Amino acid sequence: MALDITLYILSALTGLAIGSFLNVCIYRLPRGEFFSRARSYCPKCSAPIRARDNIPLISYIVLRGKCRSCGQPISPRYPVVEALTAALFIANFAYFGVHPLTIVWDIAVCALITAAFIDLDTFEIPDSAILVLLVLGAVTFAPFGGVSWQDKLIGCACVSVPMLIVCLLGGMGFGDVKLYFVLGLLLGWQKTLVLFLFSAVLGAAGSLIVMAVRKRKAASGGEDAADNIPESSTDHDMVTDGSTDPDAISEDMTNFDIMRDETTDIDPSARNAAKIEQTSEEDTPSDKNRGKARIFFKKRGEEGEEREDAFTRAAKRGSAVPFGPFIALATVVALYGGDAIISFYARILGL
Repeated sequence: MALDITLYILSALTGLAIGSFLNVCIYRLPRGEFFSRARSYCPKCSAPIRARDNIPLISYIVLRGKCRSCGQPISPRYPVVEALTAALFIANFAYFGVHPLTIVWDIAVCALITAAFIDLDTFEIPDSAILVLLVLGAVTFAPFGGVSWQDKLIGCACVSVPMLIVCLLGGMGFGDVKLYFVLGLLLGWQKTLVLFLFSAVLGAAGSLIVMAVRKRKAASGGEDAADNIPESSTDHDMVTDGSTDPDAISEDMTNFDIMRDETTDIDPSARNAAKIEQTSEEDTPSDKNRGKARIFFKKRGEEGEEREDAFTRAAKRGSAVPFGPFIALATVVALYGGDAIISFYARILGL
């Protein structure tokens, strides 16, 4: 009993730690900056996060959900991902016990969580998550896999092939098709059918709820263009118009200053003369701040336009709802409850 409690606690702590890492993956992978900075940083002010502020769940509670450096709110997604990962690690241990499949499905749920939240932001399922699940599906061809190789081969085709036809007709993204394929390889055909059934039901219910909420917002006049932009794209990465030229940024700042001067009663020519005299001095605070701004925006724009395109494409989807999160949620249902659901239907059909 004491050993079991210890293993449950170890599963929870491991899940929290890995969940913190998954937050980094979810934020950085769509932006193409996964290896650009070694330390975690605040997406609002780019200040490095100290070790004491990077403890899963605890730091969020201690900081009251705000960044220590800039005081801006921290997205509740971070503790949610950490707690969700810990809960699934505990569930995997409770379901499989001390078994190689516990490790296999710990890795699988990490890939699913990452894919689901990135899909929420960008309407794209990362190929890296698909590749991880594909490798896990291949690994479970070993005797400990729990599913025969025949069931695996049927599972990877029984849903993904029909969904490929739907995809070609424009009714589904190709990333969802690939996700069905690799999950069928992991689960076998019976649980894959359960997965498909629940993903369809959850997807329909979720879409109706989202559309109802958006309709209510539109009726109350509270919905604007910003509502269709993913949360993680509203940070400092997106505050410029995409220009990486520091001279262009400087010109924009100057134009803003001139416009501000023209709205006052003070003679603009006199203020401009005073401004030129001030900026001619060396190492003035304004010069330092502007120089830092140039370096900051240039550095943040060096990753290229492809990073922004993912979020731009997501914003253009309008009222569409990503399907990847529903597939991930249905996978959990099929994994833990699939056997009971299959037995239930078998009794009804007299099999």
